[in-house]
Amino acid sequence: MKKIIPSTWLLVISFFAFSCDKQDDESTTIVPKVEATMERSFNYLESEEEEKAVYSLSLKEMQLLSDEEKLQIDFAPSRPTGNDAVVFSIRQADLLNGYIGTYPIRSLSNNKKGRADITYYHYYNKTSKSALFSSGNRMEGMIEIKAYNATTGLASGSFEVMISNVTDPTSYESNPTKPRKCNITLKGSFNNLKLISAH
Repeated sequence: MKKIIPSTWLLVISFFAFSCDKQDDESTTIVPKVEATMERSFNYLESEEEEKAVYSLSLKEMQLLSDEEKLQIDFAPSRPTGNDAVVFSIRQADLLNGYIGTYPIRSLSNNKKGRADITYYHYYNKTSKSALFSSGNRMEGMIEIKAYNATTGLASGSFEVMISNVTDPTSYESNPTKPRKCNITLKGSFNNLKLISAH
């Protein structure tokens, strides 16, 4: 014998099912995945030899900070596997509206048009590192903030920088009489990196 469910009860069941689904949707917060990559190449001038490192960075290996003076973006693969680190710094006066835009590197070869300063670090042993500053070297390139959401504070972008004709950063430990010269290329991208304000 078939059981017949009155239409009124069907409407009640449908209403409660809809309400439960709505509550589930409201209580579920989707957190965008934070992703970043970084690539560094040493291109030696005399031998045409190339030495490369590629990193996939976790959230703890990068940060986006803002204070009264600057916006700073750090990429620092964890030691000891990571031997490279890059820090970008953009003065508040040089920031574009909503942060979104391209920021050329400010260096000896582009001092007046540049908007972003950069420091590149290379660890040549467990405790010691060399540092190259854009203020004292010839660097070309940019960092671009492609997207920024003021509500969530999430930013995405990429960078590419060439540092020309510098002493091999790996040579400082051995300290050779005539260290090799190289060009350094730094590339990377980041997605959904959250801005931390120190104002």
